[in-house]
Amino acid sequence: MPTISVITAIYNGGHHYLEDTYRSLCEQQLPQGWSWQWCIQEDGATGIVNRHLPASDDRISSGTGLSARTGVARTMALSRANGTFIRTLDADDMLLPGALARDIERLQRSPWCTSACLDLLADGSTVAGPYDPVDGPLQQRKFLHEHAANQMSVQAVTLAAHTDLVRALGGWPALTGAETDGLLLAVEAVAAGEFIASPSLIYRKHAGQTTASSGYWAPDEIDTRFTAVQQRARALYSSGWQWTGTVRSTSPPAHQAAS
Repeated sequence: MPTISVITAIYNGGHHYLEDTYRSLCEQQLPQGWSWQWCIQEDGATGIVNRHLPASDDRISSGTGLSARTGVARTMALSRANGTFIRTLDADDMLLPGALARDIERLQRSPWCTSACLDLLADGSTVAGPYDPVDGPLQQRKFLHEHAANQMSVQAVTLAAHTDLVRALGGWPALTGAETDGLLLAVEAVAAGEFIASPSLIYRKHAGQTTASSGYWAPDEIDTRFTAVQQRARALYSSGWQWTGTVRSTSPPAHQAAS
């Protein structure tokens, strides 16, 4: 059965919206015969996932490990992904209806894609991104140029891609943050991607998220992360390497039902 593997990192204390995230996954309507797998990795070893998600759902693959920040946790989760495609998802966000189906449709013809999202504010209102790209193929180096100018037009956590492409790039960089930006800029450097204008995600803004802490935005931290992310992307451009992987058969038998 063709599968899309959803990759999530979590830590003890960042689990308060996990049930909402899980519910948004369960409500996804996938193309005929497709299924999803949720690879969720704790940055730590408290077992918090097993206390908040049902053990009976065999689509969930959870793991624990040494605490090493989100990028490492995502890459640890990637080791358990059995899907042709992967999709990133934060533990406090929610997928919108049709999100995974749209990703699958685009990834049938493109190595990777990203999509629009809606910010969920503290008062319960949602706001669309003001600088969303046009639906369709993306210009070369678009996100590298935006990142260098500190004007990213998308949330990198909406990235979906061929699993083999992500593995070829080593997964998410082992940084203290901006790991989603790091992977987005890396896939952009070696393969052409697309943007999906239909919002795929409710991006929850709240005081408890990692990016809300003052330490996360310390100038030295920001400069080091941004430099590392852009250095990796520029090195890939300089290498001239382009990912040429192809999609394995993703056409399920006609009798299989959608998940």
